[in-house]
Formats: sequence, structure tokens, C-alpha cells
Amino acid sequence: MSTLTRRDLLKLGLGAALASALPLNLRAACPKSIPIALQLYSIREACKVDLPKMIEATAKMGYQGVELMSGNFGADAKEFRKMIDANGLVCTGTHTPKESLDDANLKQTCDYMATIGGKYLIVPWFNSDTKDGWLKFAEWLTSRVELMKPYGMCVGFHNHCHEMNPTFDGKSAWDLVFENTPKEVVHQLDLGHCVVGGADPVPLIRKYAGRTKVNHIAEAGGGGIIGKGDVKWKEVLPALANEGGAEWFIIECENNETPVEDAAECLKGLKALV
Repeated sequence: MSTLTRRDLLKLGLGAALASALPLNLRAACPKSIPIALQLYSIREACKVDLPKMIEATAKMGYQGVELMSGNFGADAKEFRKMIDANGLVCTGTHTPKESLDDANLKQTCDYMATIGGKYLIVPWFNSDTKDGWLKFAEWLTSRVELMKPYGMCVGFHNHCHEMNPTFDGKSAWDLVFENTPKEVVHQLDLGHCVVGGADPVPLIRKYAGRTKVNHIAEAGGGGIIGKGDVKWKEVLPALANEGGAEWFIIECENNETPVEDAAECLKGLKALV
């Protein structure tokens, strides 16, 4: 495994203060401390170049875990587990295509994640032009719940903007999915996409209480840096910790120009809120 030096950190714009940053303690805003993970999609191009170094950088920024993206950069499960263990990180789960959880692929996908240790397998994208299409998707998510229990895994769904619109007789696709799935289907709310899509996240967190176990702490505007945009974090964070039942806060930033620096700045921004 390559070693990330102080000089490397400075080149990445992290600096000595970030390298020694402590994990976030949210007791000031919430009744419990929520660990923080980074969705590796945020730094995907750097991970493609040197995955071990980026895992090390993630830990040195102060993150406590990682959420994988689809394909996980082709990493072998055992080798990836060694990388995160060596850096004191844990895996929250992964974003994975719907097809990877179909009957023919489910065992292979769950076995891979069981080796790494991730629990939450989240479908990051789905779209349909019809109400029936969304209801069938909800039915499919429901069918995964019992199939994944023997592996100790949970299925969930992640929003973009289009699910927030009241398109179907005044009802949003998001509500069609979560009103028609059991509580075991994880409600992974992306706060940035939710706000950009015109929805208030707090009522959704409360409506689907206990289901927002993993979420995406993503900003709306403000260059994608947490605390500089339009998400009302001082309302959202306590709602996630209390009604949402959050087990992790997962930061995602999508600025392609300075992704590694932004991952560090987003963690700083979240710390500043509490």
C-alpha cells in the first residue's frame, strides 16, 4: 500500500490541521454522536489513479467510514477490506445498480459486500414515466427485503431531483415508493437533490421515521460545500438523528474540479454547524 505523506496532504490542499482532524461529535445538535462517512463517488477520479492513497487520505481527513460506488473501482473484496481496516475505516455499504440485486446476481453482490462488511445496499437511480412503473419498482424493492436478510443486508433507494415532483395525481414518485414498501427498505435521502427538487426534507424524514439510517449530506448550491448552500442543516441534522434514526452521515460532493479538497472542506463545513 502506498503511503500518504505530509507533502502529499499539502498538495491535495488538506493541510496539517485537516490531517489531524478529530471525528465529528454531533451532541451539540443531536442527542447522539453520528459517525461520518464519505461516498467515494466524491473522489472517484483520484480513486481510479491510486485507491490505497485515497483511502488513507479519507481517514486522515477525519472520516470514519466510506460508502462504495458501483463497481468499487474493480477492487478485490479482500484487498479492499485490508485497505479500510489498515486505516481504521469501516464500510457503510454501497450504491449498486438495480440489476446487481436481481435474483441472478444477488448472491454474488451480497457475498462481495459481506467480505467488506457493508450492510446497506442502495439503488442510486431509477426512473419511470408512469405511476405503474414506480409501483412495480416499489414491489421489487419489497421483494428484496426477505431475500437479503440471510446475508445481513438491507436494500434502499437514493433520490435525485425527479422523484420529488408531485407528478402522479399530486403524489411524488418518492412517496409512491416509500408508501408502498415496508419499513425495512432504507430511505436514503440526498439532502441536496431533495432541496433542488423543491421538497422540504424534514417532513419526509419524519414521515418515514426510522428509515433514514444512511443519508447523503450533500449541499444545494454554495459550490457543493456543506453549510454554504440552501440546505437548512440546523433543522435537518437533528431530524436525521432523531426521527430519521440515522446510523451514519454520508458526505457526498460532486465538484469535479477540486474533489479531494472539497471532501475535506465539506467535513469542515459539517463540523462548523455544530
